Amino acid sequence: MGLMFMTDLDGTLLGHDDFSFASIRDDILALLGAGVTIVPNSSKTSREISVFCDELGASLPFICENGAALVNRQLFDLPPTPASADVVGLAPDRLMALWDHHIEASLKRHCHFLADLPEAEQAWHLGLRGAALKQAMARDYSVPFVFTGPEPAFAGLRQQAATAGLAVKRGGRVCNLSAGHDKSGFAQSLRAEYQAAGSELVIVGFGDGDNDIGMLETSDIACVVPRPGHPPLTLASPPPTVITARRAAPEGWLEAARQALSILECKRGDQHG
Repeated sequence: MGLMFMTDLDGTLLGHDDFSFASIRDDILALLGAGVTIVPNSSKTSREISVFCDELGASLPFICENGAALVNRQLFDLPPTPASADVVGLAPDRLMALWDHHIEASLKRHCHFLADLPEAEQAWHLGLRGAALKQAMARDYSVPFVFTGPEPAFAGLRQQAATAGLAVKRGGRVCNLSAGHDKSGFAQSLRAEYQAAGSELVIVGFGDGDNDIGMLETSDIACVVPRPGHPPLTLASPPPTVITARRAAPEGWLEAARQALSILECKRGDQHG
């Protein structure tokens, strides 16, 4: 049986305000050493997630920009596939062409793309500066923006985007325009690939925000990490087991991970009892 921890980063594994995971770094490495496959699945760019892996000191397969691309497939124990199969996102210029053609002006006026803002405002919205800010802005498959309109207008924006084959994801800090993919896509395809290779895959999903819902609902165990000052995420179509951590990231991530491992160990014991 393969065990995969598929996890959001900001606010889930990384601290909501300081983006730190230093307090649980050794625990993450211990999980990897015990055979757990950890797959970051984030709105972050490939460059940002690569920096996270460097800081962790481990090479990981990961999914970037809200399900746009799978990177480092060779780290899975799976037959090789064409590299093109691991990219489902569209380049920013293609996204903006569709946006300009399909989205009404009354909705566009509520949307302020970060690329059009001064660097100081980009830094304020993303909570990043210097090299980290440049890595966050170097997007291959999405375009970040700030939405300042009312909720009904946001619902209308999402509906128009979907009609155009686009998606609008709202994270903890900004929104992202992308093609019609989300974090659940590669979770489902990887499960199917493992099954085709004759291996059962158990996916434990970790998230804290709305753009994590699809990934959490397609997991075998969903781990919800609370955001400071917000009620914990609720799932409309939850898997059989949902764990809600009591603490925020990064300690809440580890708390949920340990609970998930305990539940899986109990299930294995029941099957062999």
